[in-house]
Amino acid sequence: DDTAYRQQYSYIPATVINSTHDKRNNYFTLNIGKQQGVQRGMGVFSSSGVVGVIHNTGTHFSVVKSCLTENINIDIIIEKTGQFGLLKWNGEDARRGTMYGVSNDTEVLKWSNVVTRGGGGIFPRGLNVGKVERTEVVEGKPLWDITILYSEDYTAIQRVYVIKNLLKEEQYELEKLIPVDQVE
Repeated sequence: DDTAYRQQYSYIPATVINSTHDKRNNYFTLNIGKQQGVQRGMGVFSSSGVVGVIHNTGTHFSVVKSCLTENINIDIIIEKTGQFGLLKWNGEDARRGTMYGVSNDTEVLKWSNVVTRGGGGIFPRGLNVGKVERTEVVEGKPLWDITILYSEDYTAIQRVYVIKNLLKEEQYELEKLIPVDQVE
């Protein structure tokens, strides 16, 4: 019982038993569910990288909203520079995603490693997402359009892990105490 160190995450192994990768919104079915402790909103990853977020659970099965969906919004960060943004998918290529929200007044180097940021309580910091493949300026906005080559091959996923954040409630309760700016 070491009180100086508390484990924040535990991982539940699972097998993908059904999946899609060629639709606008893609999902995976896992062979585990509520009986194994799986709940909506938990993160899912493989040995290669981030896979998605639990969307629905039954007693024995779960459905994962994959990174190949329209509204995934995973907090990510460019490891080398610390620039952070959101992971998005445009529905075109199962090997590539987009990082949105990075100011174009910073340099973003090709092939920089992109990982999870860890701020949302779903994924720990540092899970692999992919590498920066290309950057373009977003017309009319001070932002980069960053194309990421995914580290995961979403067409061949078999074994994954569901992430249980053991300290998530504490983080959420503390963040609720942040004062909201009042408009006068």
